[in-house]
Amino acid sequence: MPKAKDAKEWELLNRKAVAMIRKYIDRSLFEHKIGKIGYNDGQSMIEHLNNFKGLVNQLTKIEMKIDDELQALLLLSSLPESWDTLVVTLSNSALEGKLSMDGITDSLLNEESRRK
Repeated sequence: MPKAKDAKEWELLNRKAVAMIRKYIDRSLFEHKIGKIGYNDGQSMIEHLNNFKGLVNQLTKIEMKIDDELQALLLLSSLPESWDTLVVTLSNSALEGKLSMDGITDSLLNEESRRK
């Protein structure tokens, strides 16, 4: 026969349940935000990169790691149509078919400088 739980045990279970619910809600909100982040022409690319990396770091804090290539793909997908030529070029020229955040970041900053 199962042992009855006292108030302290119920409180501990309640705190664990609340923590799991908060973690799930935080994760859902950050996933939604990272999917919606977008770059606007004329905006500072450094500002956009900082916003993007900030969201990635927040996801990492709640134990949701996004690998380097997926980060690069999400970053490229945040760009407007006016950047499509660069996006296609970068996608087609990826070493061993894998994109990297370092390479994409450098290319975006170079392209921003070129466009000014």
